[in-house]
Amino acid sequence: MKNEPEIIKILRKEEILKKKRKKNQGLDLSTPSTEIFRDKTTEIGKDLPDSPVARNPDLKIRSVLEQHLENIFEIKTTDADRNQSENQEFHTRLIEDNDNEMVQKKSSDLSIAPQGNKTLEEPETIQIPHLEKKYEETIDPNKKTLQQKTNHPEKQTTEETIQQSREQEERTGFGWKGLGSRIIKFDEKTRTHIYEVHEPLLDENEKKIKNRLIALFELRTTIDTFNSSTTEKITMLNEALEKIIIDNHIKLNEISKDKIFYYIFQEFIGYGKVDILMHDEGIEDISCDGPNIPIFIYHKTHESIRSNIVYENPDELDSFAVKLAQICGKQISIYEPIVDGKLADGSRLSVMLAKTVTPFSTFTIRRFRTDPFTPIDLINSGTMSLEMAAYFWLAIENGASILFCGGTASGKTSTLNAFALFLPAAYKIFSIEDTREVMLPHENWVAGTTRTGFSQSVEHKTSKDIDMFDLTRAALRQRPQVVIVGEIRGQEAYALFQAMATGHISYSTIHASDIHTLVQRLENPPISLPKALLTSLNLVVFLKSTVINGQPARRITNVIEIIKMDASTNKLIFTAPFSWVSETEDRFKREAKSILLDRTKNKRGWSDEQLVSELRNRIIVLEWMRKNNIRSFRDVGKIVAQYSEESDAVLAKAKGASI
Repeated sequence: MKNEPEIIKILRKEEILKKKRKKNQGLDLSTPSTEIFRDKTTEIGKDLPDSPVARNPDLKIRSVLEQHLENIFEIKTTDADRNQSENQEFHTRLIEDNDNEMVQKKSSDLSIAPQGNKTLEEPETIQIPHLEKKYEETIDPNKKTLQQKTNHPEKQTTEETIQQSREQEERTGFGWKGLGSRIIKFDEKTRTHIYEVHEPLLDENEKKIKNRLIALFELRTTIDTFNSSTTEKITMLNEALEKIIIDNHIKLNEISKDKIFYYIFQEFIGYGKVDILMHDEGIEDISCDGPNIPIFIYHKTHESIRSNIVYENPDELDSFAVKLAQICGKQISIYEPIVDGKLADGSRLSVMLAKTVTPFSTFTIRRFRTDPFTPIDLINSGTMSLEMAAYFWLAIENGASILFCGGTASGKTSTLNAFALFLPAAYKIFSIEDTREVMLPHENWVAGTTRTGFSQSVEHKTSKDIDMFDLTRAALRQRPQVVIVGEIRGQEAYALFQAMATGHISYSTIHASDIHTLVQRLENPPISLPKALLTSLNLVVFLKSTVINGQPARRITNVIEIIKMDASTNKLIFTAPFSWVSETEDRFKREAKSILLDRTKNKRGWSDEQLVSELRNRIIVLEWMRKNNIRSFRDVGKIVAQYSEESDAVLAKAKGASI
């Protein structure tokens, strides 16, 4: 009897319940059938590691369970019954988790708080409920390939991923009247992907007419487009060109005129040869290393790939480098050969002029995402789990300050922006950045950016320049509830941590791979932060850019809770409630209990059962948004705001949609 399958035990106990039901007309939810009741919120428990479905893939048993669930949900249960069940499960998990001991890390500056540490102010902690499993793997002996049973469409086998990556991805509709197109294809010779841009071809006569029209336009036009929108610029340019053609009796058929207009509009309103790249949402970075060298792009799916775009002579590239600087409102010259700025669409620019610091002119553009990532996007992409998202939601709602750490292009700012959607809608938020990246739906939000003026760099700063430290000090005078600093690199870190110490919720990013590197960076120049201020920080989130199944991916590798500073040893005591396993075993695991959740429970006056219920409710709402593809940052922000005001109504809607 002890070794019989779990499903048989459950069904046997259910038969006993049916007999009791006839007498009592009710159901004791303290039995294991509660597990099945809760599994309904995640589609018969197929995401749950402890559910019968996850343990028994056999189709016959699966069909029995489905019928069994239908019978269960016809029974009306009281809130007291559900609370009794949740309370029993909660304490069961606490007992199980007490058997897991944490490993104390050796460091001269850091130490991990072991579970049950009596020297801490928090004698008891709350274990985060584990309510999901991302996917399960089975091996088909006939096909001899790895298959994945999952409700996450982004999870694929390695063979499927490679096959999909080799398929051509074509997109049309770029430029004037959509005459431009691009295609990403796999080059079998080089075994790499290539980004090909296809534009209309001009014959010799059309090239001459194009050059003549450009010369006449530059000579005769008096159009002021400085404060005009793109649509207004297109209208004005079109009218001006049509007038030039009529006045100069230039004969053109419609096909030739559209092709010529394509390049003229690209030259005066767009970004020349890279204009199509600037309108492809899949591109994150555009990089040019010199003339006669293909422009490389960083694609969100294919990572770094080369294109067929080439600046064929140095003068052409120099001219475009000057144009990019002018778009940013700056000047570039031999005296100031390096310019960092922001383009009209918010993209970040770094450009260097030829024959000074580099042999040829170079530029890199980091695209600005007009539709920022949301927590739902991070869940869908596997950056974090549903359980982690609910944890962060509750922590942020209750005033946690967070530092996002990782390497270049690891997703620090994108994750910061996504987590900021959990902030209450009425909070006053002040963001501070070198170039605008944060995008929030909150109305009570001030977006500040630095100004370097004509000094171009920090080394040549003048009194007219405004850096991040100046903005941080100014922001604190406006009494914001939340301060967001794009990246801390110097003295602005001191101002930010002082803001944390005085009760301001603060978020920022920094380059660091682990907690030891982070502390070293914060304590040493140019930041030189006193260690005592580190305890003002609540959470540290570490991210990593990696490759999983042959595809680029970003993962939250560790979540660190800062507990306190040990006065006797001068060590920073912390705990790690979540961690990511590895590229080969792509999943998250719980390693420790959460001190932060225990503090939240005490702050809100909740019982253990209420805390677990709050986490579970948020998981249900997040899963509902994920399944219904509610991922726009405005839509997600709206639902989060509604939940803070009318949680019961939002939860009822989410539960109603999942049944």
